[in-house]
Amino acid sequence: MRMIISGRHLEVTQGIREHAEKKVGKIKKYFDKIAEVYITLSVQHAKTGDLHTADVLVYVNGSKIKAKMEDKDLYAAIDGVVDLLEKQLTKHKEKLRDNNHAKALKKFEYDSKTGNITREKVNKVIPTKIITKPMEIGEAILQMETMGKRFYIFMN
Repeated sequence: MRMIISGRHLEVTQGIREHAEKKVGKIKKYFDKIAEVYITLSVQHAKTGDLHTADVLVYVNGSKIKAKMEDKDLYAAIDGVVDLLEKQLTKHKEKLRDNNHAKALKKFEYDSKTGNITREKVNKVIPTKIITKPMEIGEAILQMETMGKRFYIFMN
């Protein structure tokens, strides 16, 4: 997992970097294939005090998961954003698991009369003879529209 830490309007010290890497490193337990993690730390100076923001963007299994937390203390903002991120990753993992489970269930057919379970629904092929007569393209379009079909077979 590649982790990129950047700072906006503040210098990212070694202590801040180590704290962020330690806290954000916890998310490895949720997914094996986390490609990249972008951590942006920023500060906004105001009359009432500084407001620190921790913004994390995680690329996992082709999805982007983003979390943001603001606090007066930078370390508290990092801790808070990791908590948010863990909740989002848990939700994402459950969603993936539920979708895969639903797809697996669709592959089975249950016949309540006989009690048989079939693996996949087999599409039936019904051969049909079609009698076509030679006609112009305009006439074929007119036939198709009057029959309400999306396609029409004819000989040109």
